[in-house]
Amino acid sequence: MTLQPEDFWSFYEWLVRPNAFLESALLQGVVLFVLAIVLGLIIGYMVSAARYGPSEGFYAVARTVRDLIRFDLPGTSARRVMALARLAFKEAIRRKVLFVVGLFVVGLLLAGWYLNPESDDPARLYISFVLTATNYLILALALFISAFSLPADIKSKTIYTIVTKPVRPTEIVLGRMLGFVAVGTVMMVPMGLASYLFVTRGLRHTHLEVTDVRELSNGRLEGETDYIRGHKHTFSIDPDSGGLGLTDMVRGHRHVVTQADDDTFTIGPATGALRARIPSYGEVQFYDRQGDRKDAGIDVGNEKVQEGYGSAGIARLVGVTQGPRRAEHGYIEGGTLGVAEFTFSNVTPERYPDGLPLDMSIRAYRSFKGDIVTGIRGSITMKHPGKGTAVSSNPITFIVDEYTVDEKLLPINIEGTDGNETRMLNVFDDLVDENGQLMIQIRCLDRSQYLGVTKSGVYLRPGENSFAWNLTKAYISIWLQMTMIIAFGVMFSTFLSGPVAMVATAVCVLLGFSAEQVYDTRYYIDSGIERGGGPIESVVRILKQDAMTTQLDVDALAGKVIKAVDAGIVYTLDAIATALPNLPKMVSTAEYAASGFDIFGALLARHAAATLGYCILAFVVSYFFLKSREIAA
Repeated sequence: MTLQPEDFWSFYEWLVRPNAFLESALLQGVVLFVLAIVLGLIIGYMVSAARYGPSEGFYAVARTVRDLIRFDLPGTSARRVMALARLAFKEAIRRKVLFVVGLFVVGLLLAGWYLNPESDDPARLYISFVLTATNYLILALALFISAFSLPADIKSKTIYTIVTKPVRPTEIVLGRMLGFVAVGTVMMVPMGLASYLFVTRGLRHTHLEVTDVRELSNGRLEGETDYIRGHKHTFSIDPDSGGLGLTDMVRGHRHVVTQADDDTFTIGPATGALRARIPSYGEVQFYDRQGDRKDAGIDVGNEKVQEGYGSAGIARLVGVTQGPRRAEHGYIEGGTLGVAEFTFSNVTPERYPDGLPLDMSIRAYRSFKGDIVTGIRGSITMKHPGKGTAVSSNPITFIVDEYTVDEKLLPINIEGTDGNETRMLNVFDDLVDENGQLMIQIRCLDRSQYLGVTKSGVYLRPGENSFAWNLTKAYISIWLQMTMIIAFGVMFSTFLSGPVAMVATAVCVLLGFSAEQVYDTRYYIDSGIERGGGPIESVVRILKQDAMTTQLDVDALAGKVIKAVDAGIVYTLDAIATALPNLPKMVSTAEYAASGFDIFGALLARHAAATLGYCILAFVVSYFFLKSREIAA
């Protein structure tokens, strides 16, 4: 997986942005909240003016604001809120929503027949399935119960038994939200447990016997396991290891092999398939073929991942012009002085007592095919940050293994150069500076071939977290999405009928998922890049069968009108998508878990802060609409 630049921010950097406060999430959230309140007051005044006249409409809106600040918020009772939450919970249970858990379990049982454990990465396949299935079921359930509950009570007039009691609108809204969140939480717990059991049992297997065992001249034993689930392993046992050995890594896992005194072998269960790597990222610096520093690597033209602006609409409203952020790989040319240099911090013996685990996800670009069997060669060199090439290790060569995490263990003691002297170097004594920094250089050794890296593609791995806890964090992210959708569903249900409220909430969800595509379209319109234009221009091109990269074949005036209308549509969608939650970022936590990476605590904190902000906004809007309905009049 490729991380975006903002994924490396801490929670404080994301919230405050000390060096660019106008782009901070805090300021953008405040602006969004103020704009929503101002727009709501304007709409409320227009509706009240149409009902009661201009002057009385103003007083009606003012009284509602006064009631919220002076009476309803201070007078909200936690006891009444919890009572209403229990009522909403029981109401949802009576609708037999718990059958969704049974549907999920049945889906897991059926998926066990169709998910292929012989795939190249079965752990990723299984984890992606359970998280995606949970996400769709829980979000659909949240959409249904939150959108239909309040309109159904108003239509059947059962709401009268509540509003005629000393209950405030704030308590009704909070009670509904908390009750439905409790329902979703009760359902997610067994679904999470079932998912964990499904993944662990689905990947569980063992090899029964070893074959082709041979003893080498140095006393080491080598052999192979039997063929199970479409794969087998090779293993080796050193003479001084006490009869313990490890197999090679195949499909993301390996096995422990134990040799008994009677020369029989026991193969342990699969290990290493379910990971939660804790990466330690460094800063990357590229050098071109002449060895000159560059801000980015070579663009080989085979990938153009132009990511969106991110909160661009709000940033534009507060006077900030944001540029696009690129998530593509930077390539280095082989057989030259081109290099990708990573500087890692906090490299200490306490964090890396047994060596430096270096994980690499590297792309390869071939300008000619050459030897397609051997693959493209690269090298890893460790060097002292302050002394440059004067103190550096000898290169460690490797063959690029694309689309997988290539795990290397860099030794603590390695032969290298110290000035004009060649000797054994200790990483911590000779290559790490006084600030705990170490430089690692990645080169491509084959001339006219290219290696592509990103900041997140090469990292040190000081440790790993528990997979169970990592899966729990992925479910927490789904829970946050569910909470946000429940808040929006309750908000729309205060002034719309059930089906219309569900459609409105679903549109918000879809626009949230489409935020990145909207940002991309606006970027290309702003930059003048011809990619087919906006919606109107695209329709014209389809009707005229024009290619998307050519000039639009219409007269000048018509072309200006089409582009102006398209720009208006796209900017409107951009403002709407920016105001709505960026759900793809929240869904990305599933990609972390499926790829075997520990989900950042800062990432979950950012999602939680965004969810809290949207829930508060939905609560305020819900209050005003519920207050204006006069359902108990």
